[in-house]
Amino acid sequence: MHFVFQRFWHTSVRLDQDELLVDTTYSSTDKEICARMKVYPDSLLVRQAWLEIYRAPGVDSPRAEEISGLEGMEAYFDSGEALRKALMPASVPEAKDLFAEAVRGVIQAETFLVEQRGYANPLEYQDYWSEIYQGACRFYSNMDRVQTRWYDHIGYYNRTGSLFNRMKSQTMSLNNNVIMLAGHLHDSFHSVAVEMELDRAEGLVKRARGDILRAPDSVCMESTVYMDKLIGTSLADLAKKEIAFLLGGENGCVHLIDLVSDGAKTISLYRESENT
Repeated sequence: MHFVFQRFWHTSVRLDQDELLVDTTYSSTDKEICARMKVYPDSLLVRQAWLEIYRAPGVDSPRAEEISGLEGMEAYFDSGEALRKALMPASVPEAKDLFAEAVRGVIQAETFLVEQRGYANPLEYQDYWSEIYQGACRFYSNMDRVQTRWYDHIGYYNRTGSLFNRMKSQTMSLNNNVIMLAGHLHDSFHSVAVEMELDRAEGLVKRARGDILRAPDSVCMESTVYMDKLIGTSLADLAKKEIAFLLGGENGCVHLIDLVSDGAKTISLYRESENT
């Protein structure tokens, strides 16, 4: 067995006096890029955004690109179209996905911005989240079975400085005629891992498993049962919506879906690198 491709992400959200400093850094076998934003903690509006490119095909030296189109955007749900428009001029195709990861980090960090966001107390915020996210994942689709609420899982609601951290990784290796994919996610609230074996010639999934090591409630752990639905599929040809459907939809785990989708992209990137 030999390793052929790696990808790593780190998202950080820090509260520095009166603004959030948000970074998503991506480093892979072929690229190193960072999406950065300064965000107001009360409105979650972007004050400044820029892209730093350290290493990529065709890039001779590090450079920064100001993304003025993101200024004034709310770094929250339903920002996908604004991101797409603002990042059309970006010089690397990863820009939209990296800023989307950064926005997800802001959404997660809101857990510790209860006062700044105008909620009377953590319980009010918890109830608001349960309402807007209803049916979005296994946890919020099975609230009648959930025994551990959000802040019970975290253990506290006050946090300063570093509000949220997320690390993700993808590793691809080859073992004769088998592709081995491993994906890991660990953040301030979750810990998830997936492993898949694929036929190298046809790209079909031969084996797939996932483990949820840390999650808000035991009901979340049940979503790993859907991993078997991937067997026999051509992973690299699946859109993320198709992966989400196979992995349980509203009864699945969004983090398992993300890791499998990242794995599909990893295969595509490796194939592109072979052809260049």
